[in-house]
Amino acid sequence: MNRSLPLRDWLAAIVLLAFLLQCNTLDQYLAAPPPPPTPVPVENNISELYLSRTELPPGETADIQVGVIKVVGTEVPLLYDWSVSSGSIVQGQGTCCITYQAPETPGTYQINLTVRYNQETVQRAAAVQVIAPEVPAEPTPTPTLVQPPTVPLEPTDIPLETAEAYFQRAQERYSRREIEGTLADYAKAIELNYQPLSEPTYNLAYIYYTQQDYGPAIEGFTKAIELNYEPLSLPYYNRGNANFYLGKTKEAIEDYTKAIELKHEPLAWLYNSRGLAYRKLGEYDKAIEDYTQAIQLEHDPLSWPFYNRANAFADKGAFDQALIDYTESLSLDPTNANAYFGRAMAYKQLGDTSRALIDFTEAANFGDEFTKQAAQEQIQALEGGQ
Repeated sequence: MNRSLPLRDWLAAIVLLAFLLQCNTLDQYLAAPPPPPTPVPVENNISELYLSRTELPPGETADIQVGVIKVVGTEVPLLYDWSVSSGSIVQGQGTCCITYQAPETPGTYQINLTVRYNQETVQRAAAVQVIAPEVPAEPTPTPTLVQPPTVPLEPTDIPLETAEAYFQRAQERYSRREIEGTLADYAKAIELNYQPLSEPTYNLAYIYYTQQDYGPAIEGFTKAIELNYEPLSLPYYNRGNANFYLGKTKEAIEDYTKAIELKHEPLAWLYNSRGLAYRKLGEYDKAIEDYTQAIQLEHDPLSWPFYNRANAFADKGAFDQALIDYTESLSLDPTNANAYFGRAMAYKQLGDTSRALIDFTEAANFGDEFTKQAAQEQIQALEGGQ
């Protein structure tokens, strides 16, 4: 049998060899392209809200801000949307830092923040206690005293004598956002056995948490739990958040569950947070159950659990139910570009092209540059297929 290759096969082999040799020659001069950056969920880059004052008299102001780690590899801005249950935002709307003015009526009020980036939405909240002003007593006449000479203030980093003094200075430093000094003083208060020891232990963990240093935060929250910090639900809740941000989703669910058992308020926020964790694990039915609980407990803002439940329904292919929740979310927040985009995708999956086009158009109108681009690509694809 003749095993020689046909002429056409020889020619093909020669062409292929020449091409490979050319590529090898080019490789000597061209460096391989770098791998694309690993995407990091924006949820992991947004801290909890921290306030300059959590208690303030009626009409007074507090500074509120959120810590953000810049998303690597892109210049797309994050969009900040603040809202309050009462009172007003004096300045800073649309930025990471606002000045909040309390209402005249004493009570507990909610500060809400929605951060939008591309097609991702991150939600944060904090509570402010507005306290009734104290009625001052009638002043009593005092004789005029000769003022002593002014003594220069001592430096704030001098050694102190007691654990209580370190604890108090840590509180003062945190109000000025002197983070390194705050951490050092809480650590010293713990070393000197401040009582109750759970307080500086929890506070130290919380400062690490606000700085997104979640490893030491989790360690500190765990110690605070062992020391029976009061209320015990709080370190469980924050340890759950820290675990969630580190991708320890199962541990986060365990902590959220314990905080729910301890009736941490607002309870609706815990169900919404645990729903996010269940969805991250792909346990969509459990996520839907938790979002439903958050809705029944009147989560504030109510649009969030409706939007989140819609996403979970869409994840499991229940697009008819997703449409209902996207629509309800939009009735509560008509400017949510992500909800328009999600509802448009549900319409697309159900074959309702005309309604999908309408919602993609709304998503492009309200969304940032990435959402607008994604929506316009969907519009072009749908119109090209008609």
